[in-house]
Formats: sequence, C-alpha cells, structure tokens
Amino acid sequence: MKGQNGDQQTPSTSSTNTGSAAQQQDALNISERSVRRVLIIAFNLISYKDRSLQVSCENLSSDYLRFVLYLIDRVSSFRLTSKDSKMKAIKNRQRIDEQFLKNVNQQRQEQAQQRREEQRRAEKEKIMQSDDPELQRKWEEKEHKREMKRRQPKMKQMKIKAM
Repeated sequence: MKGQNGDQQTPSTSSTNTGSAAQQQDALNISERSVRRVLIIAFNLISYKDRSLQVSCENLSSDYLRFVLYLIDRVSSFRLTSKDSKMKAIKNRQRIDEQFLKNVNQQRQEQAQQRREEQRRAEKEKIMQSDDPELQRKWEEKEHKREMKRRQPKMKQMKIKAM
C-alpha cells in the first residue's frame, strides 16, 4: 500500500497487535495495586460463674455486632495525631511501595529476558533452516564468542594516579 507521501506501508496483522496489547494489559494490571482496608477485632470471652461460654456468647452477640459497627464508623474518621504513629505509618507505606516496585521491576526483567531468548531461538531456527553452511558456521562462531565472553570473569578497572 502507498501512503500519501509515497512511503511504503504494510497492513497491520492482528497477531502482532494482540501480543503487544496483551503485554500492555499485563503491565497495567501489575501497576495497579489493590488496597484492602481491614479492621481486625478479637474478643476474649470468659464464661461467668453459672453460665456456659456458649450461652453468654449468644446473649452478647448483638451487642458485639453493634460495637463492631460503631468501631467501623469511628475508624473512618480516625486520624493519627502522634508523630511516632505517623512516622511508623509512613515507613510501612514506603516499605510496601518499595517491595511493590521491586516486584514490578523483577517481572519486567524476566519478560525482557524471555523476549531476548525467544529472539535468539528464532534467529537460530532461521539460520539452521537456510541451506548455506558458511552462514551457519559464522553464526555458530558468533554464538561461541558470545558464550565465552559471558563466561569470562569480570575484571574491574582501577585508575592509579602517578605522583
């Protein structure tokens, strides 16, 4: 197809678009964090002299429920007033954010590594499918050099000033 400027244009295929769209959707799902607000309440019940624990619990269950609902209403308007509690909450939030970002970065690195491996496999298949033995030999030498470079121990360079 020719564009307005005379440039060659190729029609887009659905297979390439769906792959990139799926990757973008995965990235969006990763970047969204679900925050759950939780209020944990524990009651330590003690049986009275002549009542069993089950009977006293049945009598007070509606009172407990009202108390829990009251706490839920009160907690929504609760503000941290002491500096220590504010700092602790801020540190916890920062720690959670850092952990989330580390996980996202690790997932992106793994995806990039998988893409690189897939490209290498595709390149190898393409070279091996060709009938040119010279091309195959060159590719194998190139791959061998790459492997040797990767296995070579890393050396740090130090600069020393002369006096």
